[in-house]
Amino acid sequence: MQSRQHKTASFLSAHPVFTRAEFAAAFGHPASAANVTSLLRHHLRAGNIKRVSREVFAAVPAHMAAERMVIDRFAAASKLRPDGVLGFHSALELHGIAYSEFNEVQLISAGRTERVDLPFGACRFVTPAKALAATGKANYLTATMDRQGVTVRVTAVERTVVDVLHRPELAGGGEEVLKSLDLVRYLDPAKVADYVELLDNRSLASVSGWWLEKRRAALGVSDDVLARLRTRLPRSKHYALGAEPGHAVLVEPWRVLLPAQAVDAAFEGV
Repeated sequence: MQSRQHKTASFLSAHPVFTRAEFAAAFGHPASAANVTSLLRHHLRAGNIKRVSREVFAAVPAHMAAERMVIDRFAAASKLRPDGVLGFHSALELHGIAYSEFNEVQLISAGRTERVDLPFGACRFVTPAKALAATGKANYLTATMDRQGVTVRVTAVERTVVDVLHRPELAGGGEEVLKSLDLVRYLDPAKVADYVELLDNRSLASVSGWWLEKRRAALGVSDDVLARLRTRLPRSKHYALGAEPGHAVLVEPWRVLLPAQAVDAAFEGV
């Protein structure tokens, strides 16, 4: 008994957030075993762990009441699905380039698209771009980070920039995206172009090219990168970043219609 208690304490110390399968494996049991259910129930009643979702749990630090514990939302969300990658506004936050903080976490996963409320807040599941799924590159331009001892996967800055320009509604809207991207101090412009080419989305080439040209001096964007994106422009102008008819400014070289504030000097990132 003492040995199992010691093993449990060691596991919980090393796994601030864990799945049922990880817990079962540590004790040499199949994940579906009844004794795993019994053990988890025991530790839930004892206040040693806190349930995050049906299959995910958080370890409660010694001498702390479970109800007072604050679960790291990014660490917890990363465990919800095996293929989960933190993206969009969550990625902006993790890279330190978010203008505002959100309560919602966005997790990219091939599973069902949904928004669920969990003990750490809301989590929105977003399916990866079709081009990534089709080519088996769901983890393209991703990186790992440590969150309180938990390794989480997050979209790299270059992919995050393109993703939030493409779907600003998943990052707080156009204004939040623009203000956040003004905080970008380093990225590889060529990787932005690589990702846009992989997605094969002409409207994305348009808005990404506009943004890179706007930040050209600060980010060291070469003529070659801009030229690559210009070859992929759509044939006709289109709306981006939440722009609406009658309230949009056309940026002719990039064939993109943007909200007025997007092309205002206040958003030039100087």
